[in-house]
Amino acid sequence: MVFKSLDSDVEHDLKLTIHPAVIEDTKEISAILAQSFYNFPEFAHWVYPFLRFTINEDLRYRLRSTSPHYRCLVAKMTSANYNQDAQSNSDSESLIVGTIEVALRSALWSTSPQYPYISNLAVAQNYRRLGIASQLLTACEQAALDWGYQETQLHVLDRNESAKQLYCQNGYQISQIELNWGNLWFDYSPRLLLKKILPTC
Repeated sequence: MVFKSLDSDVEHDLKLTIHPAVIEDTKEISAILAQSFYNFPEFAHWVYPFLRFTINEDLRYRLRSTSPHYRCLVAKMTSANYNQDAQSNSDSESLIVGTIEVALRSALWSTSPQYPYISNLAVAQNYRRLGIASQLLTACEQAALDWGYQETQLHVLDRNESAKQLYCQNGYQISQIELNWGNLWFDYSPRLLLKKILPTC
């Protein structure tokens, strides 16, 4: 299948597959997560190595979990050639271009049953708008169905228009609007709790 990103230098015959992440993937995953969720000014770029280290250690801890209701997935692209900005050397057999996690979660201050909660969906910048995020979402939704659940939930910031559009196109609807107290004095934006009822046939 031919993928073409917004970067004209990235156009190859590429094969995309979704796999469970392993410990050896954490370095690439943490780099994608750091670049996707944290946007520091130029003078503060020295923070990124420390941030990647923290994310990497947290992810390694989660991957060691023996819970049957946790999955970290990666989207891997296979090709003879890769863009030089990607998180892998050009002579590698495969390149991690996206990641996502799903696990059971309980609502705060509630006795409601647990539900599958999706988090940390991220795609490398040069490989966005290719449908990779939608494929990762679908894989998590299938995991939820495998666990016997008929819905998934996730959060998105109200100001993140591109993410809101992605989730809307994939069948997610607003379930709740939450004040984002953690960012109240900084870059405040309400968090939206989105929910999707999964088809069972």
